[in-house]
Amino acid sequence: MNPSNQLAVLTQPSPRIHFVERLRNITRIHGTRDEYESGFWVVAPVTADKLINGDIYFHEAQGQASYYGGKILGYRIQEGGDLAGRLIFHFKSTPGHQGVQAGRGGWGNEKKIVW
Repeated sequence: MNPSNQLAVLTQPSPRIHFVERLRNITRIHGTRDEYESGFWVVAPVTADKLINGDIYFHEAQGQASYYGGKILGYRIQEGGDLAGRLIFHFKSTPGHQGVQAGRGGWGNEKKIVW
């Protein structure tokens, strides 16, 4: 029983993806102040669909805090060339996505997804 008679609300954390991105391949989208793209990531579209409205973080190394990130707004699939089929994430940058640790476990191929 809740002694203060207030409704307790349980919130589910947003899905999030962490990438090791040493080259800082992040590009501001023309005409925006705080929207960016980063690619070319090996992520299945079905997985990317589930990450929309979730969080994206970029790290220099797995053990380091994120240097950049934001809320995922969408993605596109690279067409043609050597990187065909890889994903490019579109996200809105926020200061709250800097300095976030991903933790040690769960990394694979320089990325970590947390549901």
